[in-house]
This record gives sequence, structure tokens and C-alpha cells, in this order.
Amino acid sequence: MTKEPYVDATKAAEFLDIPVRYLTDLARAGRLPAHPLSMGAKRNVWRFRLSEIDQFMSKTGANFTEPTDRRTYRSRQSRKAENGH
Repeated sequence: MTKEPYVDATKAAEFLDIPVRYLTDLARAGRLPAHPLSMGAKRNVWRFRLSEIDQFMSKTGANFTEPTDRRTYRSRQSRKAENGH
């Protein structure tokens, strides 16, 4: 039996079609199956199994496709571009 590999936040966000920052906020809040890899007291790197996310979504009927305010979850690069940096 082959173990399913973990994926990073970018791939998990693509799977759910949501912004990466929104995904990590959900993981941090414990609202989505995730596996933290500690990077110090204030920051975690998250890893995900797509099958766990899929099962969770099917079982709970959760809908994370629309954050309350999508502007909050724009990428850092797009915010810098808007500010002329």
C-alpha cells in the first residue's frame, strides 16, 4: 500500500480553489484537516493530504469557496504592485 504524500498549502488551496492565505487561516483555526510543521513560536508551515480534505468536505458539507472579504486574501505580491513597490 502506497502512502499518500503531503502537499503544501499552494497545492491544497488550488484543490479547493481558494486563496492560500485563507487556507492557512482555516488550518490555523482548526477548521480544516492540516498538519503543522513547526517553524518557531509564531509561524507554522502547513502540509495537507488531499484525501483528508476531500473526505472532510464530503462529510461536513463545508463550503470554503468564498471568504467573507476576498480583498483580505490578496497575495502579498499583488498588494506590493498596487502600492508601487
